[in-house]
Amino acid sequence: MLQRRQLFQFAGVATVAAAGGAAWMYYGLPRSGALAGGPFRHYPFDPVAAENFQQKLFIPVGSGPFGVLDVAGPLKIRTTAASFPLLPGRESPFLLYQTEQAGKAYQNPILRIESGARFTASLDNALEEPTIIHWHGLHTPAAMDGHPASTIGPGGRYAYDFKVSNRGGTYWYHTHAHELTAEQAYHGLASFFLVDDDDQRRLSKSLDLQLGVTDLPLVIQDKQFDAQGKLLYKPDAHEAMMGWLGDIVLANLTPNAVQAVTPRTYRLRLLNGSNARIYRLAFVKGKTTLDFTVIGTDGGLIERPETVSEAFLAPGERLDVLFDAGQAQPGEDIFLRSLAFDAMENEGPAGGMGGMGGMGMGRMMASMSSSRLPLGAEFNVLKLSVTAGERVVAKLPATLSQVKPIPTTGAAQRKIELSMGQMRFLINGRTFRMDEIAFDVKRGAVEIWNISNPTLGMPHPMHIHGFSFQVLERIGSPPQVAATARFGQGRTVSDLGWKDTVLVWPGETVRVAIDFAHDYPGDQIYVFHCHNLEHEDGGMMINFRVQA
Repeated sequence: MLQRRQLFQFAGVATVAAAGGAAWMYYGLPRSGALAGGPFRHYPFDPVAAENFQQKLFIPVGSGPFGVLDVAGPLKIRTTAASFPLLPGRESPFLLYQTEQAGKAYQNPILRIESGARFTASLDNALEEPTIIHWHGLHTPAAMDGHPASTIGPGGRYAYDFKVSNRGGTYWYHTHAHELTAEQAYHGLASFFLVDDDDQRRLSKSLDLQLGVTDLPLVIQDKQFDAQGKLLYKPDAHEAMMGWLGDIVLANLTPNAVQAVTPRTYRLRLLNGSNARIYRLAFVKGKTTLDFTVIGTDGGLIERPETVSEAFLAPGERLDVLFDAGQAQPGEDIFLRSLAFDAMENEGPAGGMGGMGGMGMGRMMASMSSSRLPLGAEFNVLKLSVTAGERVVAKLPATLSQVKPIPTTGAAQRKIELSMGQMRFLINGRTFRMDEIAFDVKRGAVEIWNISNPTLGMPHPMHIHGFSFQVLERIGSPPQVAATARFGQGRTVSDLGWKDTVLVWPGETVRVAIDFAHDYPGDQIYVFHCHNLEHEDGGMMINFRVQA
């Protein structure tokens, strides 16, 4: 077990100041330790209440928890159980990736490597249950990808060895254990995988960005805690079907996080590491929504900076943004906030079940959840406190990188339909079977996948392994999405550049182009699945085979 003194700085939280009263009263929890559903109630870590944001944001820099590890040779990664002080004065059982390099120890390291370099690592499973690592967004041979079939048992070892062929960008790695992904990821098995290249260095130099100072990786997650402040993960049948939601929001595992900033431009590498929660992100000062600039998505930098005032971010997606804190005066606060939206749960093209609108159905579905924070509720994620400092106005380059469109002339069209049957979500009418291939594609072929979500259901973040894609078009988007679709063909800013995860709303069809070119010998089997992790574990996943 990691000692609390080793991790206290990581949590970045103060000692509990509640004198008298039981822990269940302090945390606003019932004596049973279970979280009650229904209306959102104020409690010390309520993310809706701005005054609660007082815990210093943890910023990963050196060794230790979430330390930045510049990969310089083979790594030995060990998956193990530990304890973590996620809430003040309380320790939570946690799962960690541990490794060492150059005599320094790391837990859940942020791995940083050069594009084109070789990555070699062994995974030792010291858990009491099976596990495996998936390198989310990386282009690897199937055997290196972390397919559920690669899951190793307790005491097992798995060897990884592949060339990092991706362009520079913000990727990540996490467990993909068969039918255990949701619980293991929720309990900690995830971190960033940063790839550098000339485009990334050019941007950092032009904007005077420094990782850990003005370039901040930021993973956003929502958690539930029991009366002892321990992580709670006990989905009932409804929550296993809809997805597990928390009600305490963590930024870099810090609840109610605050970060001091000066009036200059900051880069935030935003990762939605939640199991099921979708965020509608905006920067807000008082009642005013401020502009920010998107410079990258899942697969690295987009072609040119795009200024927006909000963006959806689904589980598994990344959004690389620049924010000018000089839009506020010293002494003022800015909140990174998730704005309210219609979760559209159990809503299809006809507008819902039994004539109920999305918000009415959403409220009914929320009342069935153990979370006090319904999907689509408005709340804060991070407070930026502006302090005095030199005003630095960034001059953004007109071009960030080159994103060549995938040539689609003559491309085969493939229909991908999301549906529901027997109380589980399906892809083309299928649920996951380890040895079943849903379809084959030819190596080097270009296909257009028409991913539709036509039936009663909910939004689904769909993720492909082994390849990146480009979003061509959104059709039938709900008004809240269509209102931000100013990038042609119904696309939003989150759809630009190279993607590996895309959110598909009820009644919507998203058309994506995929180039299945690679140089790996023989047939390669990958998965395509929903990144609502409860959906993935519940079988909303299929195998596809790329034939040589």
